[in-house]
Amino acid sequence: MKIAARSVLLVATSLFAAVSLLAGASAYAGSAAPTTGSTCVLNAHGVFANAVDPGGINLPVRDTLAMTGSVTCVDATGAPVAAGTFERTVTMPATECTGDEHGDTSTTTVHWTDNTTSTFRFDKIDVVKVNGTASLVVTGTVTPDSTRFASDTINAVGTSTGAGCGTPAGETAVDSTLVLRLTH
Repeated sequence: MKIAARSVLLVATSLFAAVSLLAGASAYAGSAAPTTGSTCVLNAHGVFANAVDPGGINLPVRDTLAMTGSVTCVDATGAPVAAGTFERTVTMPATECTGDEHGDTSTTTVHWTDNTTSTFRFDKIDVVKVNGTASLVVTGTVTPDSTRFASDTINAVGTSTGAGCGTPAGETAVDSTLVLRLTH
């Protein structure tokens, strides 16, 4: 029953976050509210420094997750504006295979195809996990010295999946997709 309730929460959290993120900047016409500059999709693979939930003991542990992947960005009309690769290190004060995490942070360094660089700082990552599958809700900023999207605000939602929860080895890696809305 606990897992079923968490699954419903996982789906509900993702849907509510997606609705608020995907409401277009046109809702702000005539106001001083931020406008959407671009939307980016980050696809990643990551490896934990220490396996999560080895032997099926679901206790929160401090860990880091080193991720690499690809990024593509489009403007408000859907036209491509940037693409590249990235690396990210996620700091997790208390990760587990099933549970909530509300203190994760990370820095993502993006290497654009034109050989320039941007840095995305994720100041708050909320994670709700059930057996290694997670919903992600992220907020942060692009650093002012970035080549693209400098000083933009980041709001993002996504999912990640990993295998190995409850096994002797534990969860050692994850794959994730994160959709970022950049506003300025």
